[in-house]
Amino acid sequence: MPSIPYVSRVNQLDAASLDDEINKVFENQVKEIFKFCPPGKVDKWQPEIKALLKILIWNFSLRHKSHTFGQQMLDLRYDNLNKIKSILYLALKFLPSYIKDRVIDNGMISKLKRTSKLKIYVKWIISFVHLLELINLVSFLHRGTQPLLIERLLNISSVSVNRYKQRTIGYSYMTRELLWHGLMELFTLGIPMLNYHYLKQKIRRFWYHNKQNGIKRSFPIMNESTVCAYCKEKPILPTHAGCEHVFCYYCLGANFTAMKIFLCPECDTELHDCDMKNYVAIPGPTVKNDDLQRLTCITCSSGSTNSNASNSSSSSSRSSSSSGENSDNNDSESSSDKNNSSNDNNDTNTW
Repeated sequence: MPSIPYVSRVNQLDAASLDDEINKVFENQVKEIFKFCPPGKVDKWQPEIKALLKILIWNFSLRHKSHTFGQQMLDLRYDNLNKIKSILYLALKFLPSYIKDRVIDNGMISKLKRTSKLKIYVKWIISFVHLLELINLVSFLHRGTQPLLIERLLNISSVSVNRYKQRTIGYSYMTRELLWHGLMELFTLGIPMLNYHYLKQKIRRFWYHNKQNGIKRSFPIMNESTVCAYCKEKPILPTHAGCEHVFCYYCLGANFTAMKIFLCPECDTELHDCDMKNYVAIPGPTVKNDDLQRLTCITCSSGSTNSNASNSSSSSSRSSSSSGENSDNNDSESSSDKNNSSNDNNDTNTW
């Protein structure tokens, strides 16, 4: 048996990894195509889609050529591959994964009879295949040929297309990765050490340096429209520190934890942590008990005078009405007397 020319283990493993990555790229592209379809319509056909993709990749690689796409990138090919072995390679490549996805994961076994025994047998077969793959990997690391179990079963091995071409090793990728990892570690350690609030206040103080002299401190007054000067929300546990604006307790406390002097975002007044106080509403003027009694007495006396005045006015109106009635009666009596006297005179004249 002729000796197989030496091929780097790294190239063989990289070729297998590239084949897997190419398969995943095609699967992701198919998912992007069908992502706007109704959910559940495409998911139930995922095993068939994966099998179809593997058949298409095999059709454009091993069916007409003696290398996969990953091997082609690394200048490798299969040495003793024929048409029968190519078809068997396809069958062993997609049938086990298709059976696993369709029968076990999709629950087809639960619809069949004797489900428990069949499920146990399938699991034992899968475990046995994984064990064989592990043994084959150990053998590959020892001998340097046939990294895949399929290659060992079909007795095919990888060879280099250019047998006398030396492997070129480039460190540019490694250098770039080391540089990025170093920068990430630097940012991870350095950024938490920066006092963001301190730098922000320094910039504000430098920017509004000329506007701070005319600011006068005053006591804040809270109403329904009052918001926190820092977060612009309704103040939670209202707090102030010497200016006319109200803050949330945690907004003001966090800034004072970062630095002792804090500039108000609204009026640019320097606020000190020693002046931090909880907001207490100023109560309105109170009325004492003696003053309350005096007020009640005054109201009672005013009420009594008003009632007397109303009584007197009603009595006067009653007297005036009675006098008017008497005068009317007198007038009527006098008129009747005059009429009687005139009648008597007429009677005497007739006689």
